[in-house]
Amino acid sequence: MRRIFLAAALLVFAACGNKAGVVAEPFGALSDGQEVQLFTLVNSSGAKVCLSDYGARVVSIFVPGKDGKLDDVVPGPGDVETFEKGDRFMGCTIGRYGNRINHSSFEIDGVRYNLVANEEFGGEPVQCHGGPEGFDRFVWDSETFFEDGVSGVRFHRLSPDGEQGYPGNCDVTVTYSWNDDNVLRIDYHATSDKPTVINLSNHTYFNMKGSKCGYVMDHLLQVESDVYVQNNIQRCPDSLFAVEGSPFDFRTPHRVDYRVDMPNKHLDLMKALSACWIIRDWDGSLRKACNLYDRGSGRGVEVWTTEPCLLTFTGRTFNGSLKGKYGPIDKYDGMILETIHAADSPNQDRFPSTVLRPGGSYDSTTEFRFFAK
Repeated sequence: MRRIFLAAALLVFAACGNKAGVVAEPFGALSDGQEVQLFTLVNSSGAKVCLSDYGARVVSIFVPGKDGKLDDVVPGPGDVETFEKGDRFMGCTIGRYGNRINHSSFEIDGVRYNLVANEEFGGEPVQCHGGPEGFDRFVWDSETFFEDGVSGVRFHRLSPDGEQGYPGNCDVTVTYSWNDDNVLRIDYHATSDKPTVINLSNHTYFNMKGSKCGYVMDHLLQVESDVYVQNNIQRCPDSLFAVEGSPFDFRTPHRVDYRVDMPNKHLDLMKALSACWIIRDWDGSLRKACNLYDRGSGRGVEVWTTEPCLLTFTGRTFNGSLKGKYGPIDKYDGMILETIHAADSPNQDRFPSTVLRPGGSYDSTTEFRFFAK
């Protein structure tokens, strides 16, 4: 299947050349027979983003390094079968609620809603990323566009009332757009006919070295945050601490692994640099969250978002068993840069609300601004 993806990608790239636009092609079928598509967004320089309607997900991002050569900075599968049966969250849109809700339940207006749990920690049920049948498990409706030099795809689905325990028919649109400045923009929009909670994000793993991947922990990371979240045993927020003197102080650029051996309760619990930061001076406007840079390739990405938090995970659970586009995915071959509301926000008033009510709308934007130097 890896060879099929690469061959198909080469055909698309050859057809597009450096002409900006969108190309759609078959991407195989799920085990239940549903057909899946692959969309390739190309800008005027030839840089490309590949998306799938299965999970409204990112499959590949080809951007130049300091040598000007394009390479894929997304370690992950290249076929729909592996997305379905392997690591289901790679590259996908996560929802209805991204990350975890403790006790797999929450309350709105005095009504308790019990969710379908897909994890358990310390004897307590937890729902993660929308449950066992979250947004990543569905083939979304799709509509391509090319407007003013910007190519993109709008993915849409209606999450029905009661899905995975969530109240309300939730109408969701996720729009990916790709421009000539190598900026991948993701706009999320949702409405609901009942009070509900929503927290959407993207779960793409990045490695700025390109398709050869390798140890991502030697990338330089800078995070616009003075505060990090320490988790409890359910992997949900427990305490907030200043980053000063901690392994999570990335106010200036450091290697990702520069303090991974430092004694720290959160590191001990999560077994690696799986961290959530509160973005400095958050007010809901589009602002910089972080910068990730590989000195060898010269590739980097700035992440800008309207979300209040940045979460990362550095792939400690990869062990070579998952087949990627370019070979097995090994430990620390990639890291997520997930813009999001804090986990368990429906149960913790100290965080910005994730409640969506009828007549209102959920709107969120994240931009991945790729560069080379």
